[in-house]
Order: sequence, then C-alpha cells, then structure tokens
Amino acid sequence: MQQANRDIFPTPAMLARFANITPLLKNEAVETAFMRHEVISVRAKKMFHRLGLVSMVLIGGSAIYTIAEALLFKGASNQVVSLTAAIAAAVGIAAQIYSLVAQLKSKWLVNRFACERLRSIKFQAYALAATARDEAELDMRARKLTATEITKLESELNMGISIFEAFVPEKCVAVPEPGPGPSNPDIISEAITAFRELRLLYQDRYAAAELHRLRENRRAFHSAADILYFSGAVLVLLSLVAKTVPGVTISAWVDFLAISAFVLSISKTVLDSASLTEPSAARFVRYREDIAEVERRIEHGATLDVAVPQMERIALGELEEFCDASKSINYRL
Repeated sequence: MQQANRDIFPTPAMLARFANITPLLKNEAVETAFMRHEVISVRAKKMFHRLGLVSMVLIGGSAIYTIAEALLFKGASNQVVSLTAAIAAAVGIAAQIYSLVAQLKSKWLVNRFACERLRSIKFQAYALAATARDEAELDMRARKLTATEITKLESELNMGISIFEAFVPEKCVAVPEPGPGPSNPDIISEAITAFRELRLLYQDRYAAAELHRLRENRRAFHSAADILYFSGAVLVLLSLVAKTVPGVTISAWVDFLAISAFVLSISKTVLDSASLTEPSAARFVRYREDIAEVERRIEHGATLDVAVPQMERIALGELEEFCDASKSINYRL
C-alpha cells in the first residue's frame, strides 16, 4: 500500500463526501489508541527483523569461514581473520540474545494484534448506522460502543503474547442492539458506501498488494533454493566419487563449497520461516475470496447490521490465522 492506514485516518475529502457519518469516519478514541500501538509495533518489527538478518549473516559467515579453516587452510589461517570471524559470531549471537531478552517479537506481534483489533472496533460501529435516526444519536451510540470495546481490548492485552492462545474472533464481534428508529436513509446510504470503500475495497487492495509482494519474493527465494540445492548435491556427488573411486582426486574446495551450499540453504530456510511467505500467501487468497462474498451480499441487499458483523468475523478470522502462523517466526539457525 502506498499510504498505510487510510481507512483509519480518512482524508479531508473523504470526510466531506460523507458528512452525515462523521462519527464513524472520525473516531478519536480508536485513532489515539491505534497510533500508540502502531508506533510500538512498527519500531519493534523493524528492530526484530534487522537484528535477525544481521545475526544470520554474521553467524552464517562465521560458520562458512570455520569450514574453510578446517578444509582449506589446515592450520595456516590468518589469526586476524579468525579473530574477526569469532567476533562476528559473538555479535550475531548477542543480537539474537538481545532480541529474546527485549521481547521484540512479542512487542511487535501484540501491538500489531491491538492495531487490527482497533481497526475492527472502528468498523463494527458502522452497524449502528442501520438504525440511527440522526448524526447525534449515531455519535452517542458509536462513542458508547467504542469505549466498551476498547476497555475489553485493554484487559485482553494485559495477557501479553498469550492473548494469541485465548483469542476467539467470534467473541470480539459486537452486535449492537437496534436503535429506537426510524432509520435515516442518508446515513444508511453514506455508511454503506463508506464501508464498502474503506473496509471492503481497502482490505481487498491490501491483500492483493501483499500477494503480489509475496509472490515476487517467493520467486526469488525459490530460484535461490533450487540453485543452492542443485549445486550442493552435485558437489557432494563429486566429493563422494573422489573418496570411493581409486585414482580420482578432487580439491578440498569441493568439500568446502558443498558444505557451504548446505549452510546457505539452511539460512535460506530460516529466512523463509521468518517471512511467513507460504502461509501468508494462502491466507491472503482466502481473505480476498471472503471479502468478495461480503461484497456480493451487499449488492444483493444485505443491510449493515448483517454485512458489518460478517466482514468483521472474516477480518478477525484472518487475524487469528496470522496469530497461529506467527508462532513459527524466528531467526534462530
């Protein structure tokens, strides 16, 4: 996405277009809490991935140098280079230890979870438009719903990362009581249009953008994996031939390159796990299909008090899948 979170922070032009539902578009309680968690989440995620990549490079590089020392140098290695490799390995290990002690992964995931829950809370309020008589009533009911749900969320977040185990999407979808009526057709019309643009279309485009990014990354990852695997297999075969066929000799470089290829292959597997490429791609495909189903139901006359809870169950279900998949994220070799 070129500009993240435009659904949470609509532009002035969007506010002007939907003047009758300002309490739904401009929810200060949600926006304030969202920004607090967003800042922490983004900072922790960047630090977690940067330290993870640094540790992989340093530890992997040191491992390859150690192999070179044993197979190629055989006691004739440069002491300065050996010391540098040892320091690099120590720094890589220290980076992983710091990441664990500082709980960077937990901070990132818990605060990202909070952001997505807050996003859902904001859009759950759109169901209120189905029976709101005027903007004042919509504002009052939206404030009440928001305050109640944010209080529940704050209590949940007190559990830390264990919140992922206790998370049940269905329990987090509020189904507000119908208002006294009669409903306001202008509010309903604007709310349906805004919900489709800011929730359905925005989430569909977000999922499509993530799918494109993941597929591009996966193409490069798979090419690298194929090259490493094939190269390592060929080199291992050559090494075994040299050791079993009389009269055939091969340079120690063959053994070194074979082992190095497999070390790099392991590092690549760790990177794949940390990036969640495969499960994320499948998740976003299903997510787009579910969003399309909500869109079809609205086109066939589904009201906001039906369509909104359905979409939020889908969005929170996608969040639950992310919670489950995130358990495999790590940079430990």
